[in-house]
Amino acid sequence: MPSHARAPGRRRFLTIVACLVLGCQKPQPPTVVPRVVRVAGVNATGMDFDVELDVHNPNSFPIAAEAVEGTLFVSGERELGRGSANPRASIAAGATGPVTSRVHIDWANITALASLLAEEKVPYQFRGEVLLGGKTIRLGVPFTLSGELTRGQLLEAGMRGL
Repeated sequence: MPSHARAPGRRRFLTIVACLVLGCQKPQPPTVVPRVVRVAGVNATGMDFDVELDVHNPNSFPIAAEAVEGTLFVSGERELGRGSANPRASIAAGATGPVTSRVHIDWANITALASLLAEEKVPYQFRGEVLLGGKTIRLGVPFTLSGELTRGQLLEAGMRGL
């Protein structure tokens, strides 16, 4: 048998031996700790939120935060809109790194927004997901951040043409 015909089997055998000796591990899921969500701007098309997350990468290879996406809810379950951003942040192997992004939420439910103008402060919840990828891993990790919108912010949006 020619030597090139044995090469794939030999490589597979050497890989298995290397894993046994060196302790190959299955990739571990990263963890996400939400830090901050703050209103960066309100206008006729929607709202901009600055979203800050800490992502811990327990693996022996770097990963990248490819996207942050989410849905904005007010006063419980009223959906105001959805949005996404592409932070392109890198998290080193075995490290925790910040992922910051500006997510633009397009208005999906203007009538719900208008009904909130009577309130001084409106609680909101940003339910999101950070999409992470790396050498052998690709997954979405959910997170939730909460805050309050003020009547002033909502009126500012209204004056700009809601």
